Amino acid sequence: MLPCQSSCPSFCPGCHKTCAQWKQFQQAQRETREAKKQYLRFYQALCGQVTRQYRAMQVRRPAW
Repeated sequence: MLPCQSSCPSFCPGCHKTCAQWKQFQQAQRETREAKKQYLRFYQALCGQVTRQYRAMQVRRPAW
């Protein structure tokens, strides 16, 4: 179900392909997804760096 189906007064089947409001909605969704991906990439790299630092500080057994 399209989110605009219940709120758009000029809705008809298939009209979302040419609808300007639908295209704006899709663009906003793309921007939101990209912002979330960027956030996750940043913090994944940061957490990975901290994890590597903690592992480097651990005492290691001598190799025999």
